[in-house]
Amino acid sequence: MDSVDNGVTRESEIVQAHAHLWTHAFNSIYSMSLKCAIDLGIPDALHPHGHPMTLPELAAALSVPASKAAFLSRLMAVLAQTGFVSQRKSAAKNDQEQLGLTYSLTPISQAIRKGEPGDLSPMVSFILDPIIQGPLHCLGEWLKSESLSPRTPFVMKHGKSLWEYTAQDEGLNRSVNEAMASDGPVTMRLMVEKRGRQLFQGLRTVVDVGGGIGGLVREAAEAFPQVEWMVLDLPHVVAGLEGTRNLKFVSGDMFKAVPPADAVLLKCILHDWSDDESTKILKQCKAAVTSNGKKGKVMIIDIVIGDESKEDGASMGIKLCFDMMMMAIVAGKERNEKEWAKLFQEAGFTEYRITPLEGFRSLIEVYP
Repeated sequence: MDSVDNGVTRESEIVQAHAHLWTHAFNSIYSMSLKCAIDLGIPDALHPHGHPMTLPELAAALSVPASKAAFLSRLMAVLAQTGFVSQRKSAAKNDQEQLGLTYSLTPISQAIRKGEPGDLSPMVSFILDPIIQGPLHCLGEWLKSESLSPRTPFVMKHGKSLWEYTAQDEGLNRSVNEAMASDGPVTMRLMVEKRGRQLFQGLRTVVDVGGGIGGLVREAAEAFPQVEWMVLDLPHVVAGLEGTRNLKFVSGDMFKAVPPADAVLLKCILHDWSDDESTKILKQCKAAVTSNGKKGKVMIIDIVIGDESKEDGASMGIKLCFDMMMMAIVAGKERNEKEWAKLFQEAGFTEYRITPLEGFRSLIEVYP
């Protein structure tokens, strides 16, 4: 029964509220269905087929037993609902409706085809890994604890930091580095698209600090062969990695020293760390670009949280989710422009320039 408009919630409003709650409670089903699609290789099976696949064809391509084809069709229905595949009735008549459906790729599913340019499947798999998701279940317990130890829900859950975990677990180490590299090529192209090739004009040497396996710099080294590129990361990250004519990998600790260069890149590094730790990193970067009387620059690719009233809703949602992940996993945070400016000032820089990139990240150029 609907109440009169006297401050009491109407039944229709309760139903709407319930629907909203159901949607958010079940969002994890969508996420895990996406992870399952990546684990099974569904986009990779659909692509080479060349035309929409029937359920039996898809099941065979995925090595799913015929006895489980009906279960696969239910997964495909969820993936179709969320836009990761296209699901249509086949032209041929079939008494079994499920077998009369065909499946094909969508523009969204193209973005999780393994090994393709722009493939984000390593990032999705990393975010949805139980090791990463587990600490999110500890948020409430962690927030109620008056002690600052453990520093993060990740430490509360696993007894060690993410960096300690990756140093000891080759599987997670590989996962995090593949994830960080997955959007590197697209990010580099967006940087050049927004700022032009003059972004690297006059530079002879560039160091990608915390650059992992070189997802961004490998693209840059091909686009700008006149520049000497270097990736600095921890020994267990760069061990065994091979460079090219103008790209090399160097082991080191960004908190202790950054090799001298005309410019330093920091892609999604500073949001992993507290203000104090970020300031220490930036000071090392400043020392690198001002060595031998030089006056270079630091290029930061990271999130800048803006005015909620002016930001696109989807973009703001991603930024806020990243902020929660940084809090839960690594004791870092996303920052607004004022917070970024404070970091730069404390690290000894005098000016900066923010260029929003397509999507939710920005390029921040910082000068001594």
